[in-house]
Amino acid sequence: MWAPQDDAGAPPLDPSPAGDPPPAADPANPPADPAAAPAPTEVDYSFLPDEFRQDGANDIEGFRARFDDLTAQEAQRQEALQDVPDDGTGYEFSVPDDLDFGDLELPEGFSFHVKADDPAMAPVFEEFGGLLHKYNLPKQAASEFMGALAKYQAAEFAPMYAESKAQMKQLGSRADSRISDVDRALTSRLPADQAAALKAAATTANGVKALEALLQPRGMKTSSTIPTSPKTVDDELAEYYSTPTKGN
Repeated sequence: MWAPQDDAGAPPLDPSPAGDPPPAADPANPPADPAAAPAPTEVDYSFLPDEFRQDGANDIEGFRARFDDLTAQEAQRQEALQDVPDDGTGYEFSVPDDLDFGDLELPEGFSFHVKADDPAMAPVFEEFGGLLHKYNLPKQAASEFMGALAKYQAAEFAPMYAESKAQMKQLGSRADSRISDVDRALTSRLPADQAAALKAAATTANGVKALEALLQPRGMKTSSTIPTSPKTVDDELAEYYSTPTKGN
């Protein structure tokens, strides 16, 4: 098809296709220019404790390690709380089976007895259980405390046991038989409670010797070697009346 040409001889442009013209750009909201974007805001580390901000540098790794450690501790604490009884009565006071007294010199069969079933001791254990619960301690803490208390008693008893052994050496090689003689004499002559009171004195050498001296005038024959001395009138009378048929 023929079309008129412009002055330069070029054919005219085709007219725009039918339809709405493209929208004009909004001069109030121009498109963002990536090159003109603001720089990212610097991270604020002001929350770091002073120990992690030295000489103007932030010890992020050190802070992270501390945070991880505290998180692990809290997890352990929460786990331990699961073994805390509902109240103080949930604790069992018993001595650990594997209790070891170490190098303490103790008599064979030495043991620590917990009187948890004694009604007279009930208020004490009730208060103890309340304290353990107050501080959210697990059930096993009661047994561990009893073990520590047993070691305390053992450490307190060990010097007394060593002293007792030294005392028995003073009685010579027949110390055991001398003590047995005193024990039998007291048991045969006195009520049980009175005999027990005097037997407590037989834990020392001087106590054994004193009991032997008290029992000897009544005719008791002990295995000890008591130093001889001139007999007094009382001695003569005691010897006479202990064997009244003598001389008849």
